[in-house]
Amino acid sequence: MAQPPADLGDVASLDEARQEAGGTARERRARPDEDALADWLRDMTYLADTLAQTEAAPEPGPADALPLEVVPLPRPGRTALFRALVQHAFKDVYAYFFGGAGPAMRAVMQEALDGLDGGPLVVVGHSLGTVIAYEVLRERKRDVALLVTVGSPLAITEIQGRLARPPAVPDGVAAWRNASDLRDLVALDHTLRPEYAPEDRVTDVLVTNDSRNHHSIDAYLSQHPVREPVLRIFGDGPG
Repeated sequence: MAQPPADLGDVASLDEARQEAGGTARERRARPDEDALADWLRDMTYLADTLAQTEAAPEPGPADALPLEVVPLPRPGRTALFRALVQHAFKDVYAYFFGGAGPAMRAVMQEALDGLDGGPLVVVGHSLGTVIAYEVLRERKRDVALLVTVGSPLAITEIQGRLARPPAVPDGVAAWRNASDLRDLVALDHTLRPEYAPEDRVTDVLVTNDSRNHHSIDAYLSQHPVREPVLRIFGDGPG
C-alpha cells in the first residue's frame, strides 16, 4: 500500500509531542529514529481518517438496536474521536522513547513485580503498557505463566526499532497471548509471532473491540480469547 503523505496535522502532533517532552521543534532537529516514529503517526492518522469515513452512520432507532461495530457518532465526531486517540497514543509513546519518561514508567512495573511472591504470575499489558511490560520482562528474567498483550504496538516496525533489546519472547515467559482488533489504530500490525521467537510460545488472535475507539482495554478484557487462557491458569472463579 502506498504511504500516505504527511499533512500539517501530523507535523503539529509531532511538534506537540516534542514540546511536551521538554523541547521544541525550533530548538531541535528530528533524528532519523524520530522520523521513523513519525511514519507510525502518519499511518495511524491515515487509518483514523479512513475508518471514520467508511464506518456507516447508524440508522435512527433504539440504542440497543444499533449495530455494535458502528461508532454511534456522525462522521465529524468519529474523525475527532479517532484523531484524539492517535494524538494521545503518539504523545505517550514519544514521551516513553524520547522524552525521558521510560525509566520511571518501567520502575513502576518493576516495583509491582518485586512485590509479588508465590503462585502463577500473569502479566497483562495494554497499548503502551505492553511495551513497558515487554521491556521490563526482557531486562529482568521472571517466571511468567502468561503474558497477555492487547491493543499493542509491539508488532510495528518503528516501535521494534526503538526497543532496548531485539524482539524475542522474554526469558521466563511460558506463553504469550496477543489480541487486537483490525480497527484498532494503535495496533496497526496484528501478528507478533513472525518477529518474536520462539514462535510456539506466541499466539496472535483477532477479536472484536466494540468500544467507541476500538482500543479500550475494557472491551478487550471482555473477549473470550483474552480471558480464556487466564481462567485456565487460575480456574473459573465467581463472575
